[in-house]
Amino acid sequence: MKQRLVFILLFILVSGGWAAPVAAAQLPDSATVNGVVGHAQTYRLSCESRSAADLAAFWGVNVSETTFFAGLPRSDNPDVGFVGDVHGAWGNIPPNDYGVHAGPVAQLLRAYGLDAQAGRGFSLDDLRAEAAAGRPAIVWLVGNVWAGTPQLYTAQDGRQTTVAAFEHTFLFVGYTPTTVVLINAADGLTQYIRATDFLTSWSVLGNMAVLVRGLAPTVPPPSPTGQDGYTVQSGDRLASIAARFGVTWPDLARLNQLTFPYTIYPGQVLRLPGGTTAPSPPAGSIPSAGDSTYTVQAGEYLAQICRRLGLDWQAVAQLNGLYPPYTVYPGQVLRLPGSSATTPTLPATYLVQPGDTLAAVAARFGLDWPTLAALNNIPYPYQIYAYQELRLR
Repeated sequence: MKQRLVFILLFILVSGGWAAPVAAAQLPDSATVNGVVGHAQTYRLSCESRSAADLAAFWGVNVSETTFFAGLPRSDNPDVGFVGDVHGAWGNIPPNDYGVHAGPVAQLLRAYGLDAQAGRGFSLDDLRAEAAAGRPAIVWLVGNVWAGTPQLYTAQDGRQTTVAAFEHTFLFVGYTPTTVVLINAADGLTQYIRATDFLTSWSVLGNMAVLVRGLAPTVPPPSPTGQDGYTVQSGDRLASIAARFGVTWPDLARLNQLTFPYTIYPGQVLRLPGGTTAPSPPAGSIPSAGDSTYTVQAGEYLAQICRRLGLDWQAVAQLNGLYPPYTVYPGQVLRLPGSSATTPTLPATYLVQPGDTLAAVAARFGLDWPTLAALNNIPYPYQIYAYQELRLR
């Protein structure tokens, strides 16, 4: 059983594509991420969107808190989507007004072109390594770094997750030997917190965090060095290279004498099993902006494709009827702006569905939510109701 658990942990580490954190002995005593600007959240329960917007801004991605929130899916399970009303009371647990966990936040950050990873079980040294490398992270705590009580919650689909009253997010932006440096989404201010208090609060939701390594790299075609070699590209990981050449990652690791944590580097030349040849880039994998359609390749996502083509990803999403979280699939044919195909006409009205919010409806149709509110005479707090008919034009 112990060997099986070790194998699973190793598989997750390698297939996840992220290098192992810097060992604690290699970390500086103190580090601070410069250039992170915090802002106060706009709505009672929008802390996650506020932290995500500030994190995105650090990497040069401009998205407002309201727009980010509108892109989050809705669910009664915070691991799947935002739970409740963003204007609701703070301090509840699902299925009441609550918030959202790391997974959907990272997924939406990836849609904006960031290399984001979500999970639980991170360590303080993982966060310190991020700060030492100049990368802020989002962490899920309780209240203003309070102690709290984890509670097991079962969603309507039967899936279970750990939740906690007063769930709240901060940006982790630095540390000293005894403290951590956080930016509170509630007010946008920087706080120095004792590391012991931070760990107590962070542990309630299982050491949950979103780490971002920067803009997600585009996937280049394989660069073989010869019949039996491959030069590692930026963004490659051992498991993805192995899959590309039809071999297993443990075999590839053994052939190249790679040991735990199986880290590889851009420019490194990997030996391939004898007889293995580099596959040709699939047709359509390097699109041009003049194409009217594009066929999605394995490993691609919407923002990555649009950045490569110099297109606005929201325009492509609207043209193809894609809704949050804007998932695309290998083999899917996307229509591109400027194609001869007829652009769908904006409908005159929309019937509100359960779980919809005004901002989400506006984003779905490429509209500005304040304009939509004015068009329908909807006052603050801009609530809409299931089966309400909204004018769109």
